[in-house]
Amino acid sequence: MLYWEDIRLFRPAVSPASYTLSADNIKAFAREWDPFPPHVDEAEAARSPVGQLFAAGVHLLSVTIRLSHSILSEETSSIASRGWENLRFHKPGVAGDELRVRVVHTGKERTYRPERGVMVSRFELFNQRGETVVSFDSQVVMLRRGAGEGQKTEDSSGTAT
Repeated sequence: MLYWEDIRLFRPAVSPASYTLSADNIKAFAREWDPFPPHVDEAEAARSPVGQLFAAGVHLLSVTIRLSHSILSEETSSIASRGWENLRFHKPGVAGDELRVRVVHTGKERTYRPERGVMVSRFELFNQRGETVVSFDSQVVMLRRGAGEGQKTEDSSGTAT
């Protein structure tokens, strides 16, 4: 089990898994969750500034989260998300794009509850050309190792406290 103290900062990890967007999966997702015409109709998409069928933002966010789970090598003590910040859609995801995700932990913060800490991570979904499609910063609440038991813990710099 990985605890807050176990998280090492600024070590990017790339998903071993990838996801290929296709016209079928773009349309299927959009029909259910975001039926904006350029996501479900190729003729409408051809008339859009993108010029072709493109994935809904919520589809790309779902792909990002799913691929991020392929990075995990062991269970974590994550409790819940505190939210996302700096969400940006840089490029459209189009049929034929093979997507992967890169995650780098960029910060750790203590909370008012000594048994918990917050991990801040940068998520970047990128295509086969290395172009960033989506990016955001995520804050996740995690359990701390031994907090409240009188054991030493580490702060975000790795210093024992």
